[in-house]
Amino acid sequence: MTADGAVPYSLLRHQGAMLRASARMLLQAAGRVLLPPRQEAANRMPPLPGTSAHGASAPGTSAPGTSAHGASTPGTPAHGTQRPAIAPIERRIDAPPEQLVGHYIRWCGAAGRYDGELPPHMVSQWSLPLVSALLMQLPYRLTGIINQGVSMTVRGPLPRATPLVLRASVEQVTHADGWARIVVAVVTGTALQACLVETRLHLRVRLSGVRGAGAGPARPPDPEWRTAGTWRAEASDGLRFALLTGDFNPIHWCGPLARRSLFGGLVLHGFGSLARSVETLAPGSYTELDVRFLRPVALPSGALSVQLAQQAETDGWRALRLAGIDGAVHLAGRLR
Repeated sequence: MTADGAVPYSLLRHQGAMLRASARMLLQAAGRVLLPPRQEAANRMPPLPGTSAHGASAPGTSAPGTSAHGASTPGTPAHGTQRPAIAPIERRIDAPPEQLVGHYIRWCGAAGRYDGELPPHMVSQWSLPLVSALLMQLPYRLTGIINQGVSMTVRGPLPRATPLVLRASVEQVTHADGWARIVVAVVTGTALQACLVETRLHLRVRLSGVRGAGAGPARPPDPEWRTAGTWRAEASDGLRFALLTGDFNPIHWCGPLARRSLFGGLVLHGFGSLARSVETLAPGSYTELDVRFLRPVALPSGALSVQLAQQAETDGWRALRLAGIDGAVHLAGRLR
């Protein structure tokens, strides 16, 4: 990033894997328009181990989407859960180029941090090609998939100049209220340490011909908030983040197409909002986080406040949210 906030177009040469993956997804999506519908295939997916064909837990197991104590995992309903017979993808990739990493860190507002390390939230740059390859094996409308949130566990620092070893898998698929909700797990490590950062992407896509009528879960009362930091997004930040990660969905950088979308204009990537938000916090503020993207950040934006609950829960989790000056909440979750 230069002094005026620009990210050079030359970074595009580092995004070949994601650009190729995007092209394959678009070609497959176009092909499906010309082929008979496949939504009935979604109903033929074998159940997860430990569940019946109807999603009920087998004796002695915890239902998918719940902890061992029965508590629901955010964004993963515990009923109707299935896993398609899709093999995990494992891949070894070169270390992200130093120039790309430097620009990414500065764009996030983290200059001076991550000496010799990769930011764990940069996982979107190297993981999305694998995620795309998995999603292409599911019978859903690829262009309708929405990134609903991210869960992340940091088990150790990612070395900056070391090849990465990746493993991606579809953990679960849940059908409820007219939506398919998909959890894709990505483990990032090295040849010496296989699991340094665990990431779960929480995705959803509307099921064809199905509309749910049920109301969402009751919202818990808000805690007392304190503002940990603020940031704002410029009109070009969608294009900048696309150059940094390879995610060139036009709703982030192409005004005419974005205005015809559901959002009515340019919006920032969810991962971009997450990266900017966590970098307003003190270094070492978390090793685990779980957030959901509730409302995209429109480009350009006004001042956005990163807020933490005044008090942590007894298990160490602390509520987190990104709020706009109009009271809109853009992301919400927790960290510890």
